[in-house]
Amino acid sequence: MLFPATLKIYNASAGSGKTFFLVKNYLHILLRSPNSDEFKKILALTFTNKASEEMKNRILECIKEFSKKKVKKEYSYLFFFLSKDLKLTNDQLHYRSKKILDEILKDFSSFTISTIDKFTYNIIRSFFSIEKKLEMDTNNFLSEIVKNLLYRLKSSEKWSTILVESSLDKLKEGKNWDLSKELYKLTKIMIDENSFFPLKKIKDYSLYDLMKLKKILIKRTIRFENKCKKQGNTFFNILKKNSIKKESFIHLDLPRFFQKMKIGNIFFNPLNKRLEKYMQSNIFFSKGFREKNKQIKEINKIQSLYYKTISIYEKNISSYIIDKLLLKDINIFSTIHEIEKELYIIKKERKILLNAELNKILHEKIIKGLFPKIYEMMGMQYKYYFIDEFQDTSFLQWQNIKFLVENALSENGSAMIVGDPKQSIYRWRGGDVNQFINLFNYKSKNYHTKPKTIDINYRSLEEIVKFNNSFYKYVSKFFDSFIYKNIYEKSEQKIYKKYGGYVELNFFSKKKVSNYKEYIYSNLKKKIEKFVNLNYLLSDIAILVRNNEEGNFLSEKLIKDNFFINTSVSLLIKNHIEIQIIINLFYIISYPFYYKKRIFLIWILLKNKFFIERIDHDFIMKVVFMPLDIFIKKIIENLKYSNSKKSFSINNILYNNKSIYDLSESVIDVFQLLNNKNNVSSIYSFLDFVYRFMKDKGGSIIDFLDYWELKKDKESIIISDNTNAIHVMTIHKSKGLQFPIVIIPFADWKIYSNNKEGGWIKVDPHLYHGISYFYLEIKSYLKYVNKDSKIYSFYEKNLSEVIFDNINLLYVSTTRSIEKLILFSDMDNTKSVSSYIKGFLHEKKIWNEKKQKYSFGNEEK
Repeated sequence: MLFPATLKIYNASAGSGKTFFLVKNYLHILLRSPNSDEFKKILALTFTNKASEEMKNRILECIKEFSKKKVKKEYSYLFFFLSKDLKLTNDQLHYRSKKILDEILKDFSSFTISTIDKFTYNIIRSFFSIEKKLEMDTNNFLSEIVKNLLYRLKSSEKWSTILVESSLDKLKEGKNWDLSKELYKLTKIMIDENSFFPLKKIKDYSLYDLMKLKKILIKRTIRFENKCKKQGNTFFNILKKNSIKKESFIHLDLPRFFQKMKIGNIFFNPLNKRLEKYMQSNIFFSKGFREKNKQIKEINKIQSLYYKTISIYEKNISSYIIDKLLLKDINIFSTIHEIEKELYIIKKERKILLNAELNKILHEKIIKGLFPKIYEMMGMQYKYYFIDEFQDTSFLQWQNIKFLVENALSENGSAMIVGDPKQSIYRWRGGDVNQFINLFNYKSKNYHTKPKTIDINYRSLEEIVKFNNSFYKYVSKFFDSFIYKNIYEKSEQKIYKKYGGYVELNFFSKKKVSNYKEYIYSNLKKKIEKFVNLNYLLSDIAILVRNNEEGNFLSEKLIKDNFFINTSVSLLIKNHIEIQIIINLFYIISYPFYYKKRIFLIWILLKNKFFIERIDHDFIMKVVFMPLDIFIKKIIENLKYSNSKKSFSINNILYNNKSIYDLSESVIDVFQLLNNKNNVSSIYSFLDFVYRFMKDKGGSIIDFLDYWELKKDKESIIISDNTNAIHVMTIHKSKGLQFPIVIIPFADWKIYSNNKEGGWIKVDPHLYHGISYFYLEIKSYLKYVNKDSKIYSFYEKNLSEVIFDNINLLYVSTTRSIEKLILFSDMDNTKSVSSYIKGFLHEKKIWNEKKQKYSFGNEEK
């Protein structure tokens, strides 16, 4: 009898040796078979290039070592473990390893350890007769789509009217009427894979259908508003008829309620608990009024009117709120087909695929049954599956791979899925942690599921593990979601590295320092110097930041203070003075009468002390309006450091056909921009950018400036790796890495993100002309809508996910360290993650308002 196969699911917390675990299981499958090409039957998928390269390298290193007669010490544990587990002699294991290594080197392309994105792209690419390029720069591509679309739609009478209506609607709300931003937002929503299923139905609707729906929504909202106004008017008529003043009611709650009804101010919940309490007790008139009017005839009528109004309100409010929110965006949403058309035309013209659309393309082909052959071939080729970082896998990614995994399990193959819900930090790009959580209880007729938790921390020393265990148990109580609460409540890890470790929590008040970032940096710098004095290397230290802006700031400060850094954050070259001087000069040369640029150039040079002496206002006014060649000559004459031997002639530039690269070098030379050794890397990175432009695009200075404006927010300094340098990186980039010392200088990001999020809300298709989903932007004011409404549930669910995201970011950052963990936080911010850290210290009864530093363990090495 053939027993069903097992889908092995591992919940692997941070530091639990996940990569080692995957490598060990991969090698087990590889070495148990006498066939040296068994690797061709294994597919291992990871989330990032870094993770796939690490896994590939580790496997190759192990096989290479195992093939030697004398195995190095660091590989001996795994060698002897596999030898014993597979019941192989040492010689047999040597021999098999050697044969496997030779086979892999002969056919390296079949050694498939890849990212899910790369795997998906390779499948799709194999089905196009024409080679399709992958477009990675989605944002610039979409900006171009919107620009083309607006130009085309404004030329159409029908669309021009709709766009004007949409602009007027935005102006009424007091919002920016710039439609390009709204269209860009919609275009991004359309390519987002979370929109794949909801949009399928909406795309079936024509402009006529959507405008018909708009009329239905307008009529329905007006009808409900009129009902509410009628109830409000009835109430005030009763008061007038019986000469009852508004002041006769306790706290004026009842008149306020009916006033909102009367004027149609019903979007936000007009009910309150205090009023409800008084209404239930029949005591809603003030004490003084009751004493003067012992018999109030209208009390039952008012009470009956109130409850009838409540009934009308609660029955209709949920759909009314949805109607009102949809009406705000329906004009823009009606452009969906036009956007789709524009996307199709440009992608076809350029022979490209958008990276953001790969999962959708593949899923659509699978649904239509257009990809059975490739899946049939893969089903025959791959028998064993490894999927890493499953918590960050999107819904469509899993649906696309699931076919293959289930096929392998049905044919007695194997599959292993590894993840950690606490390290789910990619929801913004489609990562769906609930898939991983649901797998633990998933039942299938064709295979068993075997969930297991790896709960030993092999990475961090004892004090760090103890701190994280107790801190995240404390944090768990702040989740409303039972699932999220349970994840953190049961997150405790066992300690492998007994003794040692150091955790330091520092609190400062933003209110008490003039420049908080500078203040944090000065304290950070002292910490680094202290660790260097304790004989740590710079490369032992990692500084983790929430975003590129923070990383940029710290990296530039560290470079100026002569620290070597390795950084994954973007040190944008546009921020450097030297580059601003070059670009401004290019603008001045290209547009001789652009006087603002001339003034800006003088201001940069003045501020950064490039001039010999203080330039007065008269000099600026005199120079600014001079002919271009004289203006530049006067600027150079007044420079403190300039290469006067090098001429910088405008005629030479305009008539000798000088290349942009030569012109850049001339500016650098004449203005002596390489004098500041700290900014040499920004200049060389800029020259590299100029070289790439000339090679790929070519063209005039004006063409270059257009290209610069398009790319300047992404062009960063090229910093060569230094073996002994401080690591500066975002928390997202640090995932999967470890360092002896981790410093988190700004551990005070907001619990509730400022980023504008949105999502698809399910609606009754009978009420919305057959449409089942609509996209709603999540705004903070939604917390004031009726708590029983669908909108409020939608808002609460999103809020819960945002809190989970931000706690996960904190978890990832505090679990990277081996020996020392240092945090800097703002003690006054009650809406940031620092409030949890402060609350934790309160619970431990060690918080003191006058104390700035709290430590656990010994700081010495």
